[in-house]
Amino acid sequence: MSKNRKSTSSRLVVAAIDIGTTFSGYAYSLTSDWTKVSMNKWESGILVSYKAPTALLLNPDKSFNSFGYEAEKTYANIASDGEDEGRSYKEYYFVHRFKMTLNRSFTERVHREIMCKDQNGREVKAMDVFTHSIRYLKDHLLQQLGFVFVFFVGDINFVLTVPATWHDTAKMFMREAAIGAGIPSDQLEIALEPEAASIYCHLMHLDKTQKDNTTNSFIREPGVKYMVVDIGGGTTDITVHQLEENNTLAELVPVNGGEWGGINVDKAYRQFLEDIFGSSVLEKFESDPDNIIDYYEFWQNFEVKKRVPISRKTSRKISLVIPLALIEIVKEQMRIKGNFLEIMKTCLRESKYCDTGIYSEAGKLMLPIEFFETFFSPAINELVDHLSKMFGELDLTDVKTILFVGGFSECELMRDRLKRHFGNTKQLVFPDEASIAVLKGAVYFGHCKDLVSHRVAEFTYGFEIWPTFDESKHSIDRKIMVNGEERCRGVFLKIVTKGDPIAPKLKKSLFFKPLEEGKNVLECDVFVSNQRNPTYVDDLGCAKLGTVQIPLTICERQINTEIELSIIFRETYIKVMAHNIKTQLVNEINFDFLSPEIHLPSSLIGSC
Repeated sequence: MSKNRKSTSSRLVVAAIDIGTTFSGYAYSLTSDWTKVSMNKWESGILVSYKAPTALLLNPDKSFNSFGYEAEKTYANIASDGEDEGRSYKEYYFVHRFKMTLNRSFTERVHREIMCKDQNGREVKAMDVFTHSIRYLKDHLLQQLGFVFVFFVGDINFVLTVPATWHDTAKMFMREAAIGAGIPSDQLEIALEPEAASIYCHLMHLDKTQKDNTTNSFIREPGVKYMVVDIGGGTTDITVHQLEENNTLAELVPVNGGEWGGINVDKAYRQFLEDIFGSSVLEKFESDPDNIIDYYEFWQNFEVKKRVPISRKTSRKISLVIPLALIEIVKEQMRIKGNFLEIMKTCLRESKYCDTGIYSEAGKLMLPIEFFETFFSPAINELVDHLSKMFGELDLTDVKTILFVGGFSECELMRDRLKRHFGNTKQLVFPDEASIAVLKGAVYFGHCKDLVSHRVAEFTYGFEIWPTFDESKHSIDRKIMVNGEERCRGVFLKIVTKGDPIAPKLKKSLFFKPLEEGKNVLECDVFVSNQRNPTYVDDLGCAKLGTVQIPLTICERQINTEIELSIIFRETYIKVMAHNIKTQLVNEINFDFLSPEIHLPSSLIGSC
């Protein structure tokens, strides 16, 4: 790691907060010794890790109760023993793995009224869920810092991580949630998860921390191109960087990825259990208050099993614990008599897995390794196919190194399959701290924000305009009369093309005028498209990002007012500014990405 590089942070501490699909946490370092990153250790009866479960418990009035392991434990205790005031556990809101709520498709809109569902199927505002969670991690950080130093929020620059595949509205949602959690806007940066991981890999001396000493060192020199694959609990994000002459990182292709995270293994295992015991048994095991503690311990055991190295040389079987509580439900619902082994034998014999070599012993289910691997295969196959497609379709022949980070990248089955498929043609690097690479990299990002020289536009950005109708260019069905003039409605005026390099703080400007006099605002809709050259805003692949509203004075409503509208591409979000040419006033516009109203049909807007 470069010891000569100084932190660019103006505050005493940089702290990163990562809300993950399955686990969440924070990391921090002092500006005076920024390379030394500290993390909190979270503990339960089974797991000790640098992250806590992404689980939030709210009181019946939706106020905060607890987070992480404490939330799981408190909810389980209330469910099994009740609480002092006699309220049922169903009056509480227990929400977990809620991050995927924001993983929306291109044309769907994340807005501040979007809802999450709790354990009992009741809705709660996602903004409240994320805000409570971020606030808890922020306050826990301040408490930990307080054991050694006296720090306040104003002493800290915060970095909040988000998946690179999320669209702009989801990133703005996270920013607003963090501000609502008490983090000042001017002390907050948003970091893309694979980009943070890339910074971590760039700054770390990986040759000293690699477990696999047969892998060559990751060479970091100008011109080197490498891919970072961040395989988390819910999603996999992929980015490709090149190290520039000035020791910065340049993004080469738009970030991409998919839902190929570790929770897919959980889904496959749950489906397997439903095939054996029936869906109603699993539903009762999950929802019955008497079983909640067993339920959480069951999945924590499986989480550990997912990450344990598996060797076909030493064992041909995988043992998975089956709780007695689950067997009791089977006995009750399926009316099967006998002890554990007899009940398991009956269930397996009557399932489609009767001839697969699966059997039970001593409270465990014994699976052949080959069968256990099938839980992982769908996610691994999709990732391998996607990477192969990227190398086949994009100009990535000179990308020789792939770095794998994220919690799911620590899975030995995942690593073995990746080595078998890419090991002969690519240099594969698995950092020793793969599961916390994003968190540590986000801290480094907060100290070295100048490390990324430019990114690549994921979409084409533009404005909706209604220009003078031109029959040689415009479709006749789009002609409309405005103030006696023939206009073409809904034309996409492009300002940035998908794939264009975007340097930090890139500014793009256009000039607009109201179409009609007497309006008290000038409105302009901003659109994005996954096509390079859209013609109209309702072409396939286009979606409205938001609406800019510029108030006009009484005088300006009567004259031909001209407004210079500028979009400034910040690190991971967009800022809009309006310059009134007549009055020379410059205003920063509140570009409200998150309003649910942006789903409604747009009103008549200005033209160039």
